[in-house]
Amino acid sequence: MQIIRHSLPALTLLLLSCTLSAQSYKTAAGIRVDNGVHLTVQQYITNGWTAEGIVHTAVGSENLGLTLLAEKHSKILFRNLNVYFGAGGHYYWQNEPTRNETNVIDQDVYGLSFIGGAEISLGRINLALDWKPELHLSESSQTMGWNGASISARYIFAKRERKKIGDWKVWDKFGGNNNKSKKRK
Repeated sequence: MQIIRHSLPALTLLLLSCTLSAQSYKTAAGIRVDNGVHLTVQQYITNGWTAEGIVHTAVGSENLGLTLLAEKHSKILFRNLNVYFGAGGHYYWQNEPTRNETNVIDQDVYGLSFIGGAEISLGRINLALDWKPELHLSESSQTMGWNGASISARYIFAKRERKKIGDWKVWDKFGGNNNKSKKRK
């Protein structure tokens, strides 16, 4: 019962924030650090959705991987602080597959990727903390891969314009803003 009581305010805040606009940038690129140093690029698509591409290289490995994700961003508290979740696919090329006496053990790995995290944009810098589990579907490794948490630092190349609230002319009906009415006459 205590778990429900303590998590209800957080859940309410999360649900309310999903309806608000997020994302303060159009294009951002940088590095992602978990079990290696990777390259990451995010591109705003529409209505809080981004496409993210990650090029993977594990520390001490010559293998290469690519992950493509679609992510939904939702603002919490203010415009530059977001939570996000998403899904996509991954493919890892094995340069030197492991072999035993009869066949290849480790081949190229592909499957589904999921992601969830939070990010903050400070000026032209975007910092993110996320978790990206993977479901490998290739014949040689049909397992769930649990990548740990990662930290990303991206440079914002293109910022999004803020939506401005137009003049609803509410006060004109009550005689306010007389300067504009006098200029028109």
